[in-house]
Amino acid sequence: MTGHPEMTAAASATPQATSLYVYGVIPAADAGGWPGADGIDGPSATVRTVVAGELAALVSALPPDRIPGRRDDLEAHRRVLSLANERGTTIPMRFGIVIDSEDLVREELLARHAPEFTDLLAKLDGHVQMSVRAFYAEDALLNGVVQSDPEIARRTAAIEGLSELESRQERIELGELVATAVDARRAQDEQLLLDQLSPLATEVRVDPPGSERVALNAQLLVRRDRRTALDDAVAVLGAALHGHLALRYIGPLPPYSFAELSLEAGGE
Repeated sequence: MTGHPEMTAAASATPQATSLYVYGVIPAADAGGWPGADGIDGPSATVRTVVAGELAALVSALPPDRIPGRRDDLEAHRRVLSLANERGTTIPMRFGIVIDSEDLVREELLARHAPEFTDLLAKLDGHVQMSVRAFYAEDALLNGVVQSDPEIARRTAAIEGLSELESRQERIELGELVATAVDARRAQDEQLLLDQLSPLATEVRVDPPGSERVALNAQLLVRRDRRTALDDAVAVLGAALHGHLALRYIGPLPPYSFAELSLEAGGE
């Protein structure tokens, strides 16, 4: 997870029975209503709050021989943060944060970094994260480029029926031309989508596509009261782009991509 506090996994090489796993930070005003939840160690480790000033950390006890890292642990981490996100504003911590004691959670995490947490909670207040990914239908990107570019269409027709050996140079040049055109089309489609979605978001982060079939991989920080408008816009875009692009729309999520903190427990 990006944008989450970078903290020491534990304050000592040998964790103690009092060690606490940290999920995230919420306003102290919301701590009293926290319903509890199963932590990464199951029902035996109920998630509770540790309060310091106007901040509260969501934590659960960790046995001395327990090192977080299993897939089930990650799912539990996400589940707790999803519950917190449903209830109010949440700063998600990156997976795997363990602090040696409740006092250290108060002093080295909450009190020490109170200004950063307070500012971020104010920024995230009333918002959730929504994820939008746009995938090209099979061969849609390449076919669209070939059909819309007369030079590519002409060169493609010119080498039809020729062996690879006798048209080697032409094929190399055509491949370079197609690659350039594909990049330009993907950038154009990405911008067209962002032009429609960005006005409905407070902030947008565009992640690397991760695949040649992806036209857009965006995270949107959206006010809760604008969710319906964004839902409708995505639905309209999905219908209009059917057969060319398919949209994958996920959320609401904790604001993983917008929790920009670089905190080090016990650091300067």
